[in-house]
Amino acid sequence: MRMLVILLLATLPFTVSAQEQTESKSGSVLSEADCAAAWKKAGGADLDADKARPFIKSFEQVDVDHNGAVNWEEFKAGCKSGLVSG
Repeated sequence: MRMLVILLLATLPFTVSAQEQTESKSGSVLSEADCAAAWKKAGGADLDADKARPFIKSFEQVDVDHNGAVNWEEFKAGCKSGLVSG
């Protein structure tokens, strides 16, 4: 029993570290207001990859219909997924 407790305590830092890495990759989720402000700052119209670059971490993931442009609905979904920054 004592050995099991030691083993569990020894693996705890690795579990927390993996969770932190996952959170840092996905980024923080923007509020609706911050998302709308970022959309307006980006131009407030469909964004091609160049216009989106300062705001979207992974254009391919946000452009879900793969038409080469991110529309408002895709942008909002990206905000909720942590793929858009303000």
